[in-house]
Amino acid sequence: MPVSQNASVNSDRMWSRNFICVFLTSMFLNSAFWTIVPMVSSYCLELGADLKTASFVASLMSFAAMILRPVAGMVSDQINRKKLILVTALVYALLAFMHVFAKDVRMLAVCRILVGVAFSFSSVSIMAFGTLFIPDSRLGEGMGWLSLGQVISQSLGPGIGIFLIDNFGYTACFIGSAVMGLISLVCMLMISYEEEKKKFTFRKFSFNDIIMVPVIPYALILGLFSACSGLDNTFVALIGKERSIAGYSLFFTAYSAGMFLTRPVFGKLLDKKGLDLMFYPALAAMCLAAFLTGSAASTLVLVLAACFKAVGMSSGSQGIQADCIKKFGKDRAGVVSSTNFIGMDIGNVLGPIIGSTIVENHGYKTMYQEYGMLVLIAGAAIYTAVRAYEKKHSSNNV
Repeated sequence: MPVSQNASVNSDRMWSRNFICVFLTSMFLNSAFWTIVPMVSSYCLELGADLKTASFVASLMSFAAMILRPVAGMVSDQINRKKLILVTALVYALLAFMHVFAKDVRMLAVCRILVGVAFSFSSVSIMAFGTLFIPDSRLGEGMGWLSLGQVISQSLGPGIGIFLIDNFGYTACFIGSAVMGLISLVCMLMISYEEEKKKFTFRKFSFNDIIMVPVIPYALILGLFSACSGLDNTFVALIGKERSIAGYSLFFTAYSAGMFLTRPVFGKLLDKKGLDLMFYPALAAMCLAAFLTGSAASTLVLVLAACFKAVGMSSGSQGIQADCIKKFGKDRAGVVSSTNFIGMDIGNVLGPIIGSTIVENHGYKTMYQEYGMLVLIAGAAIYTAVRAYEKKHSSNNV
């Protein structure tokens, strides 16, 4: 029987055909995006751009996605999400193929901006759409699996891209990315979903349609968490080379493995015990991960740091996203997700910028220690304050 947009999942069964298809759609479409992302700067250099221009073009997708996320959340909540994802997948496949004909930097820049638009809509709408096929009692676990698909794609996509470029060239990489986009479209077509007859209209527009105000404190916390990823992606390789840590790349392998193992587990724990039990240990894990990374002098310490980071991200970051959707409802999942994503985007962007300034003056160890204390103290303060406010507001309404 087709699932309607407002229908709740009555059974406790999560791994239905629809949920599996959403999971595969997310994995293939995100893999399609990540196949090209790491290759943009090198392709720009091949086209004759300097390093500064290449870095700017490579960042265009992220900036476009960040700017469009509020609109994506609003649109996702007002129109049929399945159709939106289908259009996004098709548009992305066409854009990936257009890269083949981008023989100058300006055309490539246009492609990357348009890809950023598609990415903003897909990342918000797939997560919101997937919640329709997750039982309310297993929402944390289900969102853990959906986000795990994104983690897998971030690991597989760049590897596939490098393989295609090394063996067949950039054209093969772009075509391979387009094919994965089309596969995601096929997966989405296999979902049985009853279209709700409603039309997008700006007459319902309000600030809460683009930014969910009660979610902002949680988005700030997610920004603190995601800043860690921005710092690690920027500085771990530099730390490894400066300190002659031969196996520094194992940090990212251990982190991916840790996320794969912990996300479903902490998702189940969230459903049974709630976010309060998990959040403060998550902050402690993030703080410890930062201290270990900053002081690491061996591969073992970096791997240990990655494991603590995986625990913190799985229990804290994932837990907040699932808890927000539980609190504000699946009908508003689009704008809730987009608000949280904005916080994460800001953390990813500001983390390396602020971190590099501290590194220049005080070094890697001090920078990571200061980040660790910031995420522990500020994260605990914001979370405690917002939970106390929600409790007081709830009791006043009884």
